Amino acid sequence: MKIFTAILLFSFCLDAQSQTRHDPLNSREVDLLRENAQKPQKRIDLLIGFAQERMLAIDRLGTATTPGQGNAGKIAALLEELANLIDELDDNLDMYNGHGEDLRRPLRRVLDAEAEFQQQLKALNDNATSIQKQRFATALADASDSLNSSTESARAMLASQQQKKLEQKTTEKQKNNNLVLDLPTLERFRKRCIPSVPRSAAVGRSGFVEEQETQPGKRSNRLG
Repeated sequence: MKIFTAILLFSFCLDAQSQTRHDPLNSREVDLLRENAQKPQKRIDLLIGFAQERMLAIDRLGTATTPGQGNAGKIAALLEELANLIDELDDNLDMYNGHGEDLRRPLRRVLDAEAEFQQQLKALNDNATSIQKQRFATALADASDSLNSSTESARAMLASQQQKKLEQKTTEKQKNNNLVLDLPTLERFRKRCIPSVPRSAAVGRSGFVEEQETQPGKRSNRLG
């Protein structure tokens, strides 16, 4: 319940921020994020997917057979959306990490996706005309900066979570080892706590130990 409340407050903050900057999310995407407010991994995957859709659209425009200034303007707008989506992805990761969520798998997916984004942005810059570069140079630099910052943060967060998980496993293993007694210890414990029965004694019908006669030439009373 606390996580759900925090996510709702976080969504309201994003709505307020969208009034001062271009909102990268459309109504369908907003609805999907709200439906998965209590599913951290699903929500992270959605944001990665939204960013991949922008990157795909950028690639199509960048490789158009008839590139022009109009395409450059659209690319600049998409690059701005990409940068804002990466920033929002970082905000979500920080929030879930603060609530103790296990983000190791989604963080790996984030790092893989962002590495691919960086390669695509480099290809975009290499293949663009001088006129196109003038139109989206600022947006491209902002997107690259957001990706660099996000990748650095995700790597640090992943390393921290991996270390924390390793420490938890080590602690649990030590506790389990303390509960297991080896065979020599068990044998010493048995000798101290359980008295041994002498060889010259036997258990009678009454259930008590009865001492047997061991002197030669004498027969047991039971045989008489």
